[in-house]
Parts: sequence; structure tokens; C-alpha cells
Amino acid sequence: MSTELFPNDIFNLADIALEVSRRDHERVAVVEPIGRNSDGTRRYRKRTYRELSSDVESVAVGLRDIGIAEGTRTVFMAPPSYDACVAGLALTRVGATTVWIDPSVGYLNVAERLRRLDVEAFVGIPVAHLGRITFGWGPRIMAKAVVVGGQRFPGAHTLASLRKPAPASPRSPQVSADDAAAIMYTTGSTGPAKPALYPHRNLCNIYRLVHRTWRFDPRETPVDMPVFPAFFTIGLSAGGTVVIPPIDFVRQTPGKVDARAVLEVIRDCKVQSLFASPVILGNLARLAAQGEKAPSLRTVIGGGAPLYAEVIAPLRTMIGAGGEVHADYGSTEALPATEMPGIEAINGAFDATARGAGLCVGRPFDGVTLKVIEIDDSPIARLSDARELRPGAVGEILVHGPHVSPGYADDPTSTFKNKIIDADGGVWHRLGDAGYLDQQGRLWVVGRVGHRVALATGPLFPLLCEPIFDAHPRVRRSALVGVQTGASMTPVICVELVDGATRGKDLAALRAELLDMAADHATTAQIHHVLFHPRLPVDPRHNSKIERPALARWAADQLPRQQRRPVVRQLAAIALGR
Repeated sequence: MSTELFPNDIFNLADIALEVSRRDHERVAVVEPIGRNSDGTRRYRKRTYRELSSDVESVAVGLRDIGIAEGTRTVFMAPPSYDACVAGLALTRVGATTVWIDPSVGYLNVAERLRRLDVEAFVGIPVAHLGRITFGWGPRIMAKAVVVGGQRFPGAHTLASLRKPAPASPRSPQVSADDAAAIMYTTGSTGPAKPALYPHRNLCNIYRLVHRTWRFDPRETPVDMPVFPAFFTIGLSAGGTVVIPPIDFVRQTPGKVDARAVLEVIRDCKVQSLFASPVILGNLARLAAQGEKAPSLRTVIGGGAPLYAEVIAPLRTMIGAGGEVHADYGSTEALPATEMPGIEAINGAFDATARGAGLCVGRPFDGVTLKVIEIDDSPIARLSDARELRPGAVGEILVHGPHVSPGYADDPTSTFKNKIIDADGGVWHRLGDAGYLDQQGRLWVVGRVGHRVALATGPLFPLLCEPIFDAHPRVRRSALVGVQTGASMTPVICVELVDGATRGKDLAALRAELLDMAADHATTAQIHHVLFHPRLPVDPRHNSKIERPALARWAADQLPRQQRRPVVRQLAAIALGR
């Protein structure tokens, strides 16, 4: 491998695969589960870098023939597989701009978001093309459509049909480090979905940073499992082995993934690094609590939502000696920003969280700078217009680094609202979260700026309040929302119990217990309403973030009923002469 990844700041994974194929052509690039043997053990298909690079260069010629070349905006909708790796690397060979959007956000939402962009090509599995035709995920009739997965789709080219003789010396894409490499849509779970634009230079720096947080050792071949679909190229970017997880990404949400099957493949293939959403890691942690082990795992990383002690502690017993569980923090526009080692979280930080200090997400990565500024719901054009706060003061979090997306594609309004320019022309991203820096330089997050509940005495933030309620043994999780009552806002805690109960004689007593707990803390003393919800709504991508706008609407409907109940009981008692 080169001494530096992407030395020209051009994101070209095909060059990496080609280099590995020339000096270590039998190195395994991709491992796929393909069924079971007669004794019940899993069977796997292994593909070498020689096969991968040959297929990539062959398909890249075909992509150019149908007009997919430098800067072609190409929707990519294919979950991890060998064919997806071929297609993904071939797109980097021709310098196309890939557009990433998660269909779990809703079929009509995908159509609405893609209509904002001038989409020219579409690469995906058959069901994605069906969505394109049915829901308008880009043009319904297009010459630059490619189906992935070994199947056919009317009007779309197959990878097999694109294969042409590969050149001995593949042509490098004619792109600059400042040209668009990718457009990644945010989920829209915490605001309108936005198309984060990544020039080649910034995308390269994401991979450089991730190689450090994944703890890839340049002296050996990393073995990575991409449980989060968008990360399936990370292992290949380091010349490593990608193990395809036993997940049906079309039919299975993260919460429905079979953790035991994932663990089986991790053991069989000796996977070393794993990134997953907290809900998947939580299911693996339950297996760890039963004594299950995965000694090959060295690095486990959670992202997309908070990772707590009940997940981190068991996972640390499952992985190999010297390994660690890390919680990464960032956003689609800043992947990632900070990291919190599990051992540090367990030894002190979580105790402070339980007392209402917020969630410690650790320190920024090398080259990443954080600032906390006074909260302002308006756009801020220049950094000099913002007031930076001292350590310990809660404000809005900004991040700056070479990997941060500098703006949004075809969306100047979102760029104006979410980016701030400093005196040197550098771009600072407004993460949309509130928090503070402590004296050790660690960042503590207290919740989304837009999720704060504004009271006359000051705002309440979710992650300052919820852990206090979560400490009750019957509470699985809770969520703070605000309900408009006349001219003021009423804070309400929505609680999901361990047993999912929402009715029962004991709930009145439990509500009283929770409110007593709230009264003991200055942060939560102003909360006087607890509602029980059978299952708090969560985001579609990670199945981990609570969908607070939907929950607030539910609470607004429920709160008047709860407030009426004491009156109804009182009237009934009067009618009965009690």
C-alpha cells in the first residue's frame, strides 16, 4: 500500500484494490455467507483482490460506455455484497458522484429528496429500481441504470453486460480534490433531510480519520464487518477484508437483526472491527451477558445514538483482550467528530450522566476542533458574530476539521443556516446539538438545540433530565418533550417501561415515584407530568434515536386526559356521596 492513503486527495478505491491485487493478489477482499453445510455450519464464498480488481476495471469500462463518468450524479442503493463492492469501486474509478440515501426514511420521502437533485444515473438492487419506477426515485426511464445482485430489471444494465476487456493501465478519473465525490442525505430525524456534499478531499479525510478510530494496523490485513450499510467500503479502503453480515437489509430493520447470526459470522471469519447502531450492539450485549465470546474482535464502535453502560460493559467482556468499545459522536456532515472509550465512560462519566450532567462523548479526534457558542436559532454567517462560551457553559456545538462537509448540494438555504465561516475562510458546521466542554477538553452533549423545552426559568435539555428517570429499574428509556399549553410550554417525560406496560393499578404509584425522583434534582424539579408509552418511536436508520416531534404530538393529545382524570374521579366520588 502507499505510505499515505489517497495521496492526491482523490477518492479512488479502485486504485487501492489495483495496488493490492498487484503485490498480494490472493489476499481475500470479500467474504460472503452463502448458506449452510450438511452439518449446520455456515458456508462462505471468498473473493480475492485479483478477482475484485479485475471485475472493477472491467465494469468501469462499461460504465463509461453508457455515460457514467466524471461528476455523473449516481444514486447508489445496494446493501453490502460482493457485487456492491464491484459497482462501488467502479464508480470511483470513473469519478462519478455517488448519492447516498437510506430508503428506510420512507418511500415517498426518498422521492421528494432525490427530486431536489439532478440525478443522472441509478445503481441498485432490483427492489431499489422498483422503487425508482413506482415512487419516482429519480427518472423512471433512464439510460444510465444499473442493476446489482446478479438479477435483471427491465431497462437496466446488469454488471455482467457492462463487463469489457480491462485495460492494463486503468485510466485515472479526471477530477480534482475539490470536485464532488459524494452526496449523503441526512435522515431527517432531527430536522429537514439535507444533502451533505463531500468533495474528494473531505471524503478522503473521513477515511483517514476512520482508519485511526477503527484501529487498523498498517502491518496487517484488517478484517471488518459493515453492519451499517454505508460503511461497506471502509475495510477495502485499507486493503482489508470485508465480511458481509448475515442481514437482509431490505426486510430487516436494525432492531430485527439476528444478533446470534451476526456473532456466528464474526467468530467464523475472525472479524476484528465492527461498527453498528446501539440497538444491534444492545442485542449483542445480551448475548455477552450470557457468556458468549468473540475473541477476534478488537474494536467495537457504536454511533448514531447514545451508547450506555448496560451495552458497553457486557460487550467489553465479549471482545478480545486489549480490545475496546468506543462511542463515536458526529453527524452525517461530520463523520465522526469525537470518541469516548468504554473504560472511561464506565469509570466515572456515566455516574455523572445519571446525576444530570449530560452525556460525555469524549475528546475530538486529531485535526478536529470544537467550539461551544451561545445558542442562536438564527443563521450565523461569520464566526466573529458568535459568542464563544467558557468551559462548563451550555451552548450550541460547532465542529471544524478537514473531513467536515463544507455545504449542501443544490441547497444554499441549508448551507446558510448550518455553516459558519471563520476569518481564514474555514467552514464550521453547526451540529445542532447543545452541550459544553469540561476542563479536560471532553465534550458533554445535553440534547438537540431544537429539542430544548423553553421555560420561564430557562431551558430544559433532554440528556440532562432523562438519565435521572432512566435510573429507575422499571424504566427502559425516557424522553423529554414540550407541550404547548396556552402561552407557555409544559415539560413532559414520556416513559417506556421494561415490560412495555401502559396500564395497571401500579402505574399511579410508579408515576409518583418518578416525580419524587425528579423533585430531588434541581434540573428536573420543574417536571410534573409523566406519560407511559408502550414503545417510544425511533428513527428508521439506526432504530435508536427517539423521534421526538412525533412523541411530542402524542404527548399533546395524552396530557389533557391525564390532567382530567383527578377531576373525573373527584366528581364520581361526589355523585356517590363519598
